[in-house]
Amino acid sequence: MPLLKVYSSCKLSSSVYEPLSSSLTSTVASTLGKSEDFIMVIFQHTTFQSFGSNAEEPSVYIEFKNVGNLSPDITTRLSGIISELFAKFTDLDPSRMYIEFQPTERHLWGWNGKTLHISE
Repeated sequence: MPLLKVYSSCKLSSSVYEPLSSSLTSTVASTLGKSEDFIMVIFQHTTFQSFGSNAEEPSVYIEFKNVGNLSPDITTRLSGIISELFAKFTDLDPSRMYIEFQPTERHLWGWNGKTLHISE
């Protein structure tokens, strides 16, 4: 875990998904010190999405969910890196992107038939 769920107003080229997903995964793993094996990236094209009353220009909303704390330093670093990656792979203007960082507790996530809670 973490999970990056990307809502995009424009349909991305199929050739963008894999390299962008791979770059996001490796960056998040190295920044948070977590294994790439547990990072999930989801791309979802939205039917309608506006940003600043403008639905014509592309925009992106990202939910970034993580088990554990996300300090201001980490979220600032990740926001910059994620914005750079989207600009590189999609030409998206970072001013048309929101990233919502959501820390969560281990017992609220299930995987492999159990939760991520560590019993004492």
